[in-house]
Amino acid sequence: MDSPFKIEGPIFIGRSWAEYLKMFDLDLEKLNNTKILDCAAGASSFTYFLSKKGIDVSAADLLYDKDPEFLKRRCQEHLHALVESLGKMEYEFVWSFFKNLNDLKSHRMQSCLDFNRDYKINRGKKYIKADLTQLPFEDESFDMVLCAHLLFIYDHRLNWNFHLSAVEEMIRVSSNEVRIYPLVKNKGKKSIFVDKLIKNLPEGLETEIVEVDYQFRRGGNEMLRIVKE
Repeated sequence: MDSPFKIEGPIFIGRSWAEYLKMFDLDLEKLNNTKILDCAAGASSFTYFLSKKGIDVSAADLLYDKDPEFLKRRCQEHLHALVESLGKMEYEFVWSFFKNLNDLKSHRMQSCLDFNRDYKINRGKKYIKADLTQLPFEDESFDMVLCAHLLFIYDHRLNWNFHLSAVEEMIRVSSNEVRIYPLVKNKGKKSIFVDKLIKNLPEGLETEIVEVDYQFRRGGNEMLRIVKE
């Protein structure tokens, strides 16, 4: 029987602040004076949690002009669809950060609720509607720009020009560095755009593929770090 939930476009779910720290190799104690932008943030609790710690974080997403209840429903529907699909192929994933499928569902649902609570208060302030290829920020507005689970993982839906334009924009609004995670898509296969992107970046940038202490998709324990010299 087909799932009653069909996801069109990138998935909108709640990844947690704890996942972010591991995915991007971040140390909370070293972020106090760092201004951060989370691109295509979805229903992540990263902005909510770090803001509570006094860290300057903003989030950008195409859906941040939507009503909070709409986003809450979208997040819940997408999470149900994700859990249903993962249940058919649990063996393809690494169960270390999450103990099992129920743990993942509980973890992600809490992130969705945390996000929604903060979004109701800070929509248009910390949560800004934005297209990654045309970010509504001045040059070098942030020290660090993060992008999780959009670039590379959706290279079958988002073409090369989108990838290059999005990364160029993230570089433009960053004064220091950009971090992108993961570099793989299904079954641990590395995106063809990773090496192509590194070769086509403007001069004056250093790139590094960094191993991180997080893996859910097999082979997904690396991020791309782009640093301005």
